[in-house]
Amino acid sequence: MSNIDTYLARIRFPDTNKFSDVEGVPRDIQKGERIVVETEKGEEVVKVVGEAVYDPEAPPKYKFLRKATKKDIATFYKHEKEAEKALGLCKKLAESLGLKMNLLKAYIPINRSKILFYYVSEGRVDFRQLVKELAKRLKMRIEMRQVGVRDGVQIAGAVGVCGNQCCCSVFIDKFDTVNVEMLEEQNLPPTPAKFTGICGRLMCCLAFERDNYAIRKELPDIESEVEIEGRIYKVKEYDFIKERVVLTTDLGEILYIPFDKLDEYGLRKPSPCDTCQFKVGGEVAVET
Repeated sequence: MSNIDTYLARIRFPDTNKFSDVEGVPRDIQKGERIVVETEKGEEVVKVVGEAVYDPEAPPKYKFLRKATKKDIATFYKHEKEAEKALGLCKKLAESLGLKMNLLKAYIPINRSKILFYYVSEGRVDFRQLVKELAKRLKMRIEMRQVGVRDGVQIAGAVGVCGNQCCCSVFIDKFDTVNVEMLEEQNLPPTPAKFTGICGRLMCCLAFERDNYAIRKELPDIESEVEIEGRIYKVKEYDFIKERVVLTTDLGEILYIPFDKLDEYGLRKPSPCDTCQFKVGGEVAVET
């Protein structure tokens, strides 16, 4: 089959809810359909979620095998039920052995190469005895996979404080760094507890609009005084939703200056590079 008849597909794995790319997928396979791919876990039935853009720094590492047949899908659902029972057994055994681990999901690829157990734990878990007991009862190769707390929510799914399903289990491709500084950047109160997700970490959505607040460093300081058309105004607040600066006079008059007109009113702060120093022939010069 020529490359013209195939494409690079974006896929999503049913066990972790994570995304990846697979090349060589026939054009007649559309978004929403299922295919079988070969991964380090075995042969897996995955869902095509769209067409991907090739990234030379992260070439696809999984192999397309075929469009999922009715038998493949039936096997997938059969293994899902079997894995659910195995998870219950694993939880009972882990509890009896006193292991401190939060077991999230069990998963069996359609070729039964192994059974995987995903779990979250604060520390290292010695599960050697657990694996022996599971192998004896399940008659399969056992693989225990520890995941982070954010990955755990992505696998298990949950409803966030917003009332919607957590973004990580719906559409997030990879986790961005989220830190307390983002609260200040977005004019949010510096109370991390109010912006903590189900996973116990700062909510992923804080990173969604970070680029929209990059202009903050170019805005005039709050409570600073500026002169516009011969009148003195005080900078009261930034309205990032409507993309404007709010100014007031001593008489309570309000003036709104859109972000894209900061230069027109002389309100934009010079960027650090506007006053960068660099050496020219051994002397220090200022770039203006």
